[in-house]
Amino acid sequence: MKLYSFPYSCYARKAQMVLDLLGARYEVVDVPYGDRTELALLTGGYIQVPVLVDDAGEVTADSRSICKRLLDGPRGAELVPPPWQGPIWAYSDWCDGPLEDVCFRLATPGLRELFERPADRALYTFIKERKFGRGCVEEWKRSEEALLARTGEMLAPTIETLRRQSFLFGASPTLADASLYGLCFMLRAASPRFLGSLAETVKSWMEKLEKVAHRRRAV
Repeated sequence: MKLYSFPYSCYARKAQMVLDLLGARYEVVDVPYGDRTELALLTGGYIQVPVLVDDAGEVTADSRSICKRLLDGPRGAELVPPPWQGPIWAYSDWCDGPLEDVCFRLATPGLRELFERPADRALYTFIKERKFGRGCVEEWKRSEEALLARTGEMLAPTIETLRRQSFLFGASPTLADASLYGLCFMLRAASPRFLGSLAETVKSWMEKLEKVAHRRRAV
């Protein structure tokens, strides 16, 4: 399998963590931000990430669709164990929706600085401004402390859960952990201080999850 990704994408990292936790064999293809020709040819014009291509050549776009496909069948019970399907998917969707909306605004100014080419930084800004208005990235940078505080408020119940158990739904990671991991990875990529400002619990949880993923990849 191949997973087409941007290195900082929270949605791609969620899908990658699901692949790792399932012990799947795959290759990550980093898509150049300013040249998505390969992705467009592969998908027939769709140029967002993540995109998964299985060994038979079947293409699946959108992180939720990718996760649903990977988790269909008996192995899916490892990451969406019954009877917790509803709460696990609901938490995952909350991560992809309301929580991501705050986290991506917090992360965007820092992520923009990761691009080496000025043209890529300009394109990144242009895409954000087309949706959220002129000057939005600079406004989010000025609002960094407020956005960080809001992220902490939204994650407070999650942090309390993780103080009492290893993962969100018990002793083993689930899709919910993979979804939250994607957002935390994005924040860490944007600025190492973001996670430190939230709680040491989050950093410890990420390390535990990464260790589990590493062990399952090695099997």
